[in-house]
Amino acid sequence: MTLQIRWHCRQGTRTADNRDHAGIGIRGDAVLAIVLDGSTSSSASGEFAREIARRMVDWFVAGADEITADALIAQLRTTRAALTMDFRTASASYVLIYIEATCRALALHAGDCLVGRREEDGRIVWLVEPHTLANPLLPVPIERLAKDEARHRLTRSFRSRRFTAPDLNSFELDNRLLLVATDGFWAELEAPKQVAFIEGPAGALEQGRDDCGVLSILRGKSGSDIELIDAEAELNLYVAAHEPNLRR
Repeated sequence: MTLQIRWHCRQGTRTADNRDHAGIGIRGDAVLAIVLDGSTSSSASGEFAREIARRMVDWFVAGADEITADALIAQLRTTRAALTMDFRTASASYVLIYIEATCRALALHAGDCLVGRREEDGRIVWLVEPHTLANPLLPVPIERLAKDEARHRLTRSFRSRRFTAPDLNSFELDNRLLLVATDGFWAELEAPKQVAFIEGPAGALEQGRDDCGVLSILRGKSGSDIELIDAEAELNLYVAAHEPNLRR
């Protein structure tokens, strides 16, 4: 399996710290990636998101057991229990993705982080629905959802006080770019700015913008390398690898 992975992240202006975090764990030919968006309602939510990313990645890299949806959910529960005393009111949205050697991806998510694909014509098609009061029962077109203030009220997330089960999806990786994004990307950037953000260096975000983070994953045609692009230069990214098939 060949993958090119890049974390694009810029701090917004709504909070003093950047609360978008990502983690990437590599174990042989398998990858565990997580993207989190700490809530603005608790000052500790950014640190909470960072700790979740680190603990999930370290668990994956150090383990040897088969990775299943049940195993991932169990570890999310364990991680929440370990952090609850230090982060009593914190919360974060997240997408957790496990990619195995067959290029099948398993995605778990809770909150308003989304998984999408960039089509050949440049459009981004989102593959999952966010958990918000703007779409509590039925799907809502992403363009309308982005403009609805009720989307800021989440119906599900990673909360320190109690565990909420994530939604589960699976799909095959192909030659289209896979994107794992926080709402600062999918809801606050217009389509041309989204393209500019993932294709090259992005400037400072406008006043009043949320933090913006998106992990891009591209499947190669051959080989067995996993390449992290500009990983050392990116903010709020934690990386750990068990075996040396990683290139930077």
